[in-house]
Amino acid sequence: MQSLVGTVIGARRDELRQAAVAHALRSRDADACPCSSTALCDPIGGAPVRSREIFGFGGGNGSAIDWTRVTTVAWAADDRLMCDAHAAGARVIMAAPKPQLALTSNRSARAIWVADAVRRVRFNWLDGIVFDWEEPCEVGAPSQHHYALLMRETRQALRAISRSYQVTVCVAWSPDTIDGRGYDVRAFAASTDLVYVMDYDTRSQIYDACIAAANAPYGGTLLGLRRYAELGIPAGQLILGVPWYGYRYRCLAGTGGGDRFCPIEATPFRGANCSDAVGVQLPYWKMLEQLHCCSATGRRWDESQAAPWFNVFAGGTVLQYWYDDPQSLRLKYASARRQGLRGVGPYTFTDADGKGGMMYQAFDAFLLPGGAHVDVVNSAATA
Repeated sequence: MQSLVGTVIGARRDELRQAAVAHALRSRDADACPCSSTALCDPIGGAPVRSREIFGFGGGNGSAIDWTRVTTVAWAADDRLMCDAHAAGARVIMAAPKPQLALTSNRSARAIWVADAVRRVRFNWLDGIVFDWEEPCEVGAPSQHHYALLMRETRQALRAISRSYQVTVCVAWSPDTIDGRGYDVRAFAASTDLVYVMDYDTRSQIYDACIAAANAPYGGTLLGLRRYAELGIPAGQLILGVPWYGYRYRCLAGTGGGDRFCPIEATPFRGANCSDAVGVQLPYWKMLEQLHCCSATGRRWDESQAAPWFNVFAGGTVLQYWYDDPQSLRLKYASARRQGLRGVGPYTFTDADGKGGMMYQAFDAFLLPGGAHVDVVNSAATA
């Protein structure tokens, strides 16, 4: 995300992406495998995707990741994560390094970019690449065609080396020109192995009441996935991306400590008069910290959005917190299984930071045969 959302919401995302790219760019002895066994530096073999994927971003050094469930980690920025992932049979893929620099009709220029990207994948003993370009773009713009070509040519180059390399593209929660991104998602899907649907920050453009609300309401999740299905994107190619973070909103004067509705300051973004950019992004662990130490309401559940929230008093002002937890996530994971999606996974694994036990267990609603029928009403958890 760029502009206001880029500085307020997307700053942390850009920082993580840049760290992953910097990791791939570093210099070292190409033979210096950092793992306990050189075999762990070999890319994962077999099909490029699992029958069921738990695919997420971040992960730090990998020490807190549940490798019994996780299959792919994007934006690798630590060799230890790669070693642990490979030991568990999981993939680690790098961030595409500034793909916007190669969105051109010049095939030679694209070929140079592709060759460099492939070199980085191999140099860092990784298993593929994920494309995440989020600039606004008019429907039918040439840059979309060039982007699809770049992904396709990268995939072809990697597959010429090994059929096991994975190529993924990130897209908005809905294909309907979200945040001005009128992307040709059919072309993107045809050029990649997986399509990671970023079902978060869905309130970047608010056209209804300018109030605090869930980061990714369940109804929006269902709508976005339905729209991808209507465009013919195979369910078996989709990864439902979910937030392991939420937002803190400062309510306008006059809001009561127990009020459900929290009016927020109107902050325009890309044609909308109100945006979640006015909020502050907080990881799941921080949400739990605030809930346990400072909440004036305790954890509340909003039935219409299928999401938890709570209020905090701070200096005479009401702050309202919205986030996802095991209860709201199990609901989404179960739906993903029923719809036949290839996988689910968070942005980011590190947002749990020691509080991830039940967050990882929630994946079983997608992974296990009976998961699509779990009792989500009784699965609430706050730690």
